[in-house]
Amino acid sequence: MRVGIAGLGTVGGAVYRLLTERSREIEERTGEKFIVSRVLNRSPIKYQTLNISSDLIASDFDDLIINSDVVVETIGGIDAAFPLVQRALELGKIVITANKNLISECGNELYEFIKHKKLFFEGAVGGGIPIISLLQDYLIFHKVTKIRGILNGTTNYILTEMLKGLSFEEALKDAQKNGYAEADPTNDIEGYDLGYKISVLAGIVTGKFPGLKNVKIEGISSIDSSRLIAINQKGMKLKLVGTADLHDGIFMVSLEEIQPGDPLYSVDGVENGVEVSTDLAGNFFLRGRGAGGNPTASAIIADLFRVAKYKSMLQQRRYSVVVMKFGGASVEDISKMKSVARKIEEKIKTGVKPVVVLSAMGDTTDNLIEMAKKASKNPDPRELDLLLSTGEIQSVALMSLILKDFGYKAISLTGEQLKIITNEKHGQARIENINTSIVSRYIELGYIPVVAGFQGIARTGDITTLGRGGSDLTAIALAHSIGADICELYKDVDGIFTADPRIVENTRPIKELSWEEMIELSRHGSQVLQARAAEFARKYGVKVVVKNFNSNWRGTLIWEGSKVEEPVVRAVTIDSDVVKVVLKNVPDKPGVAARIMRTLSQNEINIDMIIQSMREGKYNSIAFIMPSSELENLDTELLKERSQAQEVIIEKDISKVSVVGVNLTSTPKIAAAIFETLANEGINIDMISASNSRISVIISKESANEAVKAIHSRFDLDLR
Repeated sequence: MRVGIAGLGTVGGAVYRLLTERSREIEERTGEKFIVSRVLNRSPIKYQTLNISSDLIASDFDDLIINSDVVVETIGGIDAAFPLVQRALELGKIVITANKNLISECGNELYEFIKHKKLFFEGAVGGGIPIISLLQDYLIFHKVTKIRGILNGTTNYILTEMLKGLSFEEALKDAQKNGYAEADPTNDIEGYDLGYKISVLAGIVTGKFPGLKNVKIEGISSIDSSRLIAINQKGMKLKLVGTADLHDGIFMVSLEEIQPGDPLYSVDGVENGVEVSTDLAGNFFLRGRGAGGNPTASAIIADLFRVAKYKSMLQQRRYSVVVMKFGGASVEDISKMKSVARKIEEKIKTGVKPVVVLSAMGDTTDNLIEMAKKASKNPDPRELDLLLSTGEIQSVALMSLILKDFGYKAISLTGEQLKIITNEKHGQARIENINTSIVSRYIELGYIPVVAGFQGIARTGDITTLGRGGSDLTAIALAHSIGADICELYKDVDGIFTADPRIVENTRPIKELSWEEMIELSRHGSQVLQARAAEFARKYGVKVVVKNFNSNWRGTLIWEGSKVEEPVVRAVTIDSDVVKVVLKNVPDKPGVAARIMRTLSQNEINIDMIIQSMREGKYNSIAFIMPSSELENLDTELLKERSQAQEVIIEKDISKVSVVGVNLTSTPKIAAAIFETLANEGINIDMISASNSRISVIISKESANEAVKAIHSRFDLDLR
């Protein structure tokens, strides 16, 4: 199980050391293997102190989350911690935290995740005392009437030392020297820390966290040693005690004079002690160390065991499966294939079981098409699919040989062997089903399945191909069918960019996109991901990361997307593979538009924009945009006949420029900014179309590059 640790302070550093230094002991004693896959800390000094290798250091929160099964949050506070925890949970990860502030103040918002065992926080209250699991698991059917305890090791240590004659200041300094108190001890000595913990305990029992504002709080900063000694001479001890009276709904932190018969009387030094009163089984009392990194770290490790136990009980997979797809440029020769094999090996070392999908080597597919055209002026689609499928078969067979030489069990699988069932449309086949039992069986047996992308098999037994970029579709469909955690698409670019880097010099890779945004980008000019693959990912909820094979940048995450209300511009695309077809002077009467669309459908023409001009007498004109690559399929004479147009005009000197983002049409400001930018550049707009996530314009081809540069600059996409 991959563990990502955010925050390497006292607690986070202790978690890291325990998981790395005692990994073998943990596995031998529990049967569980936990691998630290990513770490992130505000100060890079901690990486040196803990001797952490650079390949474990995450570039940001998303990099840590994506490459982990369980995210351990030990940042503290709320400002940075809450966005991390919320995002990790939204991305389907399990989160473990020791952050009592977070659970106390944000627990109500996160309660559904707590309820469904997605958010664990044993270390948030009692250090090494398993009070949370006692309440959540063992006492789940009991009525808890009262919780009372010493749950701040720092204040308990200070009070204990003051009994020995030390002043408050001396005892505090000693606590800080021993690592029992923070540099700024305010939260501890003023009682806030214990107040947060009482709120957490109350929330676990009642299902509603009262928050610090509803806890009456008293601290110890005004106590002097003479008062403590006087109380002690009466046979009692002064302790800072937190109480959650669940019967009366009273929550408080107060100084109590503890009698010798009280179970809290002997809880001294950095120890914690807590008493839970129930209706069915009487009182429970837990006691253990509370201050310092190791007790809390041990509670976090215990939560890791709980996560593994729950996964086992629910018969969930306890390891991560990631689909890794590599494009043709990544496998164009044996040397690069070996580099890919090393990349796969790195992934295995992080605790992942990879499923590999490969494209054909380099320009193999293009070369095979050229050969087919030399063999036949009009290659038969069935035979062409069979020929093109051999490119990926070469790749997977060679990669399997290399992985075996690396010491791994690997097996190559074609679309036919994997039973990737498609329809019978050669060259653009659609996947109908994948036999998941085959690849799942090989994963369970410890093999690395190496799957040929781009291909499948029709129910007739014929080999089919999925169209340009079809290996991406294979990878995403496979990720869905086997329930992979994520699908990684390795390209020769750092992800999805704000514009084509060949046009805009200062373009930047985008950190995240929604599926809808990616579909719009793919349909309107972006060449990085096949539109059908993006559509499949959206339909089945597959999280995709597009990343560079040659760099360690985190890549672009494509998923449901963050919830935003304000319009956000993500990218500008250009598509010059378009033509405009104008049907001039078409009769303005019912049925004409239907005949036009039926003709285009029969010609298998995909149209984008369509516009009808204002009526002039009994006629109007209809114009639409279509891919120039499909122009040879268009029967203009038949279209003219059925539409009764006086003339069919085809304009080729055009380009489509699209702005893609979120909520673009929720305000006219975005469209106004686009049109003003083009006007300032002296660029005329021919046609316009828009959706919630896209605004497109048709302009002259010669102006397209300048338009993209101007719009990119207008929305400051180079600064994001």
